[in-house]
Amino acid sequence: MQKIPSLWIGIIGCSMLAIFFVFGPYLPHVDKNVTPHSYVVGPESNLDFILPPYTPNKDFLLGSDKHGRDIYSALIMGTRGTLTTVFAISLSTFLLAVPLGIAAAHLTFFRLLLQAWNYLFSRIPVFFYIIIVSTIPFFIFSPHRAIWMVSFLIIFELGKVGDVVYKGVSLIQKTTYYEAGIISGSKPYGLWKRYYWPGCYPQWVAYFVQHLGSMLFLLGQLGIFGIFISQSLAQGEHPSYSIDNTALVWPMFLFDVLIDFDAFPWIPLFSSLFITLSMFSFVCLGEGILDYHLRKQRGLISIRPPRKPFLPRLRKKVTANVKL
Repeated sequence: MQKIPSLWIGIIGCSMLAIFFVFGPYLPHVDKNVTPHSYVVGPESNLDFILPPYTPNKDFLLGSDKHGRDIYSALIMGTRGTLTTVFAISLSTFLLAVPLGIAAAHLTFFRLLLQAWNYLFSRIPVFFYIIIVSTIPFFIFSPHRAIWMVSFLIIFELGKVGDVVYKGVSLIQKTTYYEAGIISGSKPYGLWKRYYWPGCYPQWVAYFVQHLGSMLFLLGQLGIFGIFISQSLAQGEHPSYSIDNTALVWPMFLFDVLIDFDAFPWIPLFSSLFITLSMFSFVCLGEGILDYHLRKQRGLISIRPPRKPFLPRLRKKVTANVKL
């Protein structure tokens, strides 16, 4: 592991995310409620009211947004919502893609289904499919919009992930030791346990971790266009409606990025920095895991044999002295 820097970078970055995820509310200077501030009193307290957004200062470490919410607290507290959403999408996709890919490697019907699925949703980036679907009025006004959005992301990603699983299983099926297992009469569970999982899990785990980064990047792209997993319609002063995000997630600060970057650059800057560093951590961890297993298979990484316990040796010596 000492010779795989990408693995260490990924472990350190993901460990920081885990700390924010678990201990975020207890970190110093974190407002658990992410309270909005309509104004703050000036330094001289003589009715000098300052309106948001606020530049980074001792009260707002990373500044605030237009609603007066502390960006530092919002990013820390938004780690749970963001990573939970990304993890749920990737995990659900893989739970469906693994059996689909394995079935495609054995049955022609599922292979044709997977090829058609992958061809349909891989020719155009998923980003454009989500924009088209999410702007349909039925899904905009639906009270179950979050479920619909997550389901569409899973459907659009299922073909690509299933194709990765299918190719990995197909490579295992071309090996000689797999043919020996077929001749010996191994059942489907035995093939999974002895051949598919040991030969493919490093690639699947690495791709799963990288898929987390790609989903995080996709949510950031959608946030720039004001498309969120959870959102609601709010009526403005005039007879018009606006779409507001209802979840505490990192991409919510990327809305109006073209306007904010000139006037209030700290609003989109720190949010995009969080997303970029998290993506980089997931990609490095995935590459490191895959590199580690490849070196392990080639014999470049040796595993030390376990040390024998000290107490059994001591007991043998004591029993030997008693016999003498």
